Amino acid sequence: MLSDVSTGYFDRSPFPMVMVEGAAHIVRYVNPAFCRLTARAAEALLGQPVCAMLPNTDECLALLDRIYHTGQPESYAKLNASDPDPALSCYAMWPVMANGGVAGIAIQVVETASPHERTLAMNEALLLGSLRLHEVTADVTSLNIRLHAEIAEREQREHDALMLTNELAHRIKNNLQIIVALIAHEAKSAAAPCVEGYRAMQARIGAIAELYDLISQTGDGQAIALDTYLLEIARTMSESLLEGTSGIRIEVKAGALEIDAVRAIPLGLLVNELATNAIKHGFPHGTGKIVLSAERDGDQIELRVTDDGVGMQPKYSARMTAKHGSDYVAIFVRQIGGTIAVTSADGTGTIVRIRFPLRISRS
Repeated sequence: MLSDVSTGYFDRSPFPMVMVEGAAHIVRYVNPAFCRLTARAAEALLGQPVCAMLPNTDECLALLDRIYHTGQPESYAKLNASDPDPALSCYAMWPVMANGGVAGIAIQVVETASPHERTLAMNEALLLGSLRLHEVTADVTSLNIRLHAEIAEREQREHDALMLTNELAHRIKNNLQIIVALIAHEAKSAAAPCVEGYRAMQARIGAIAELYDLISQTGDGQAIALDTYLLEIARTMSESLLEGTSGIRIEVKAGALEIDAVRAIPLGLLVNELATNAIKHGFPHGTGKIVLSAERDGDQIELRVTDDGVGMQPKYSARMTAKHGSDYVAIFVRQIGGTIAVTSADGTGTIVRIRFPLRISRS
């Protein structure tokens, strides 16, 4: 009679379910959850009186009989030390209606463990969880203290290293400035043919001294502000190579760019060399302007040394672009990983373009 009742939902139910039929309450259906609860296969349960599986048989029968007569659902919940199977001591029952009457009864086990057992299990889980949480908290606290100590130690080492770097840079700058002063003193008493060489050397060393001065002033000692560096180079060259009454001016036009300290020295010497060449050869009449400029172009920096002098002869311009070996300009360009191009014409001045990577390749 219960064959028309759909059992698909019961098959998927996580609660143990059983359906009985007739005055003897014979089991006609059990779902997988009920089989797992009783540890018996469905074939072993079907056809058996359900009261044989449930504790408190008399009360169970009374409830089942009452449902057959009233057609109203009932529930049962009782647990004591004499219960033979506390896992089946709490369940709900409701009638399965067919043709206007009770065709059978569905039983759903509501509890699968005694309240006492559940309480003990919950208390044990809470206690173990609390102990584990205490252990984890203690471990985390210890690790956190160690981490903070390691971070503080590393920050102190980095601070000490930076202070040492800046101090060394400052001392190197002072020593180089002493050398510049000695060269300037020698130049005053040197023969006329030697003065120019002294001044060129003074300008080169001065450019390096300015770099170390900037390194000692930067916060991290890793990068140099290119515009500030070019301004200092221009100032040093003006003081060492140009008289106070000279008609030649050196200007700087550069954006907010930075260059690493590794390439800053060859870059400064390169700018110094190009500007010195312009001063020596570009202005036979003693007047003119040299512009040091730098701007970013993608992942490159383009440095330009421009003058409005008489320009270079085509042969010299081509030779300057292609020269190798001991030539200072070629050496410095190679050290910064750059390329050089020279544009010049008689009477229109000279433009020297140097392009080099924005950052050093780590490969």
